[in-house]
Amino acid sequence: LALFDLWVGVSNDAVNFLNGAVGSKAAKFKTVIAIAAAGVFLGCALSDGMMDIARHGIFNPQYFSFHEVMIIFIAVMITDIVLLNIFNSFGMPTSTTVSLVFEMLGAAFALSIVKMISDDGLPFTEYLNTAKALEVILAIFFSVPIAFIFGALVQYITRIIFTFNIHKG
Repeated sequence: LALFDLWVGVSNDAVNFLNGAVGSKAAKFKTVIAIAAAGVFLGCALSDGMMDIARHGIFNPQYFSFHEVMIIFIAVMITDIVLLNIFNSFGMPTSTTVSLVFEMLGAAFALSIVKMISDDGLPFTEYLNTAKALEVILAIFFSVPIAFIFGALVQYITRIIFTFNIHKG
């Protein structure tokens, strides 16, 4: 299961790197593949911090048994494989990090509801780390406009640098 999840996740990241460059024919295919491979490698090497925040921030594992935590992680892996496969099949871009965070939140939420129905006396806020989960979700949502603004700024500066022609002749 972990191998399939890794396969789908890495292929999703590679597709996200490749789709714009291949579609616009910005460079030779081998060059695009080499740059995408470097990007996927750097993404894997540098993503430890985000996964650690998601893993330690979404739910409080001390209130779950080992069996229940394994159910949460298996549900996350199965959902991740299916979701990313569907998105890749339709050519839709998605973020593996965002999908993992929301899959973990959904699985922990569902299991928390089941545990609360079984009436073991703990409130909902003990199972889920709602403050940290909200912090991660807000960071994900705010990263989109921040990336848009800085991307537009970099593109504007790049166009000024590369299209400036002092001699119009």
